[in-house]
Amino acid sequence: MPRNRISEKTYHSLYLAGIFAKALIALGEIVSGFIFAFFSYDALYRVAFWFFGSELSESPRDVVWVLIVRAFGGFTATPRAVWVFIFLSHGIVKLLLIAGLWRDKKWAYPASIVIFTLFIFYQLYQIALTPSVVLWAITLVDVAVVLLIAREYRHRDHILLEL
Repeated sequence: MPRNRISEKTYHSLYLAGIFAKALIALGEIVSGFIFAFFSYDALYRVAFWFFGSELSESPRDVVWVLIVRAFGGFTATPRAVWVFIFLSHGIVKLLLIAGLWRDKKWAYPASIVIFTLFIFYQLYQIALTPSVVLWAITLVDVAVVLLIAREYRHRDHILLEL
């Protein structure tokens, strides 16, 4: 009986989409790192309230806003220096590794797996100290991307062995 399996083309497409998304996220992380480096939580709160304050005051019990406020509740419990380090290190290193992956450089696959896994362990350590939904989300995305990179690397090596 044939098993319903995802095709290699689909996995490759997910891999490409994953590293493209990680490149966009990396750029956002670099920008966020600089924002957290130069602005206090209070200043960021004032800017966010300036943008979204009217929405919050019009519907303070709206389910979406309540979820957003709760999600970012633990965010400020984490020291800003941690966010600066996480965002800048993730962003810069990810862009370098993703450039290697995009160019299909053999060294980029194991390097990405090792470095992203180290980021994951550091993030889990930070989550243990100060739980954060945002940091959990970043960590889960990193786990998925590491798995896709590992699968792509195994598949790439099989193709090279067949040549």
